[in-house]
Amino acid sequence: MLKNPGKALRDLLQAPGIIMSPGAYDGISAQVSEQAGFPILYLSGAGASTSRIGEADIGLTTMTEIVDSARAIAMKANIPLMCDADTGYGNALNVIRTVHEMEMAGIAAIQLEDQVAPKRCGHLSGKDCIPAQEFVQKIKAAVKERFYEDTVIVARTDARAVYNLDAAMERGKMVMDAGADVLFIEAPQTLDEIELIGKTFGSQIPLLSNQVIGGKTPKLTAKEAEQLGYKIIIYPDVLCFGASVFLRRIADRILQVGHSWDAIPDTSDSRELFNTMGMQAWRELEHKYKD
Repeated sequence: MLKNPGKALRDLLQAPGIIMSPGAYDGISAQVSEQAGFPILYLSGAGASTSRIGEADIGLTTMTEIVDSARAIAMKANIPLMCDADTGYGNALNVIRTVHEMEMAGIAAIQLEDQVAPKRCGHLSGKDCIPAQEFVQKIKAAVKERFYEDTVIVARTDARAVYNLDAAMERGKMVMDAGADVLFIEAPQTLDEIELIGKTFGSQIPLLSNQVIGGKTPKLTAKEAEQLGYKIIIYPDVLCFGASVFLRRIADRILQVGHSWDAIPDTSDSRELFNTMGMQAWRELEHKYKD
């Protein structure tokens, strides 16, 4: 676990280059992502909802469930963890408690959005937003009442889908003025919109771009997003979606042939999973403290 995860993330934000992050949702996905070389992890609401309670991302998870999931990831991680805190689970006072709980869980960055509760995935229809000033107060509360000054507050607005791009841009300016550390304008629908957001805010505040498979935002590579003024690009759905697809194929294969020997291509020993999860480090500690 990082001793100062917020500082570690802020150092990355100051360094050159775009920051890529997959949507880690549990211990396995987090370890695999870190070992692959990603610089940060991102716990999405969709990843937490699908993996922890087996439900779609429609606002059914609670703050304590998200914090518990985040804590389990952050405890083992050697890289910063960003966490989707949805709406903050209530008003400005609830936001303060959410921020404190997440800081105590070792979270580097806390993402708050302006949807009404219950919220839903940013690339689903049927959303609504709280008044802009109410969202500003939530961001102010998070910024001013956080325990650690290095904790990064990410402000996400869904106003593009609910109203229009102008409304989203206006909310972006408002939360930036309120002290947000990172700006996330969700689901721009054209390359021109993405470019306009980058030109307007990219030199003033780190921008986050969200790449969802089949989502409303045009496909961008990390290099293209960086060239358009973005600092962070997340892939929140690919690991949990991939797990669901691959697990189903494994299950179908076993039912078809009656054994699991070849259910996972190019593998021969499932104990390799323990190596991925850090068994060697524990064995070294066991030897160190052995009588």
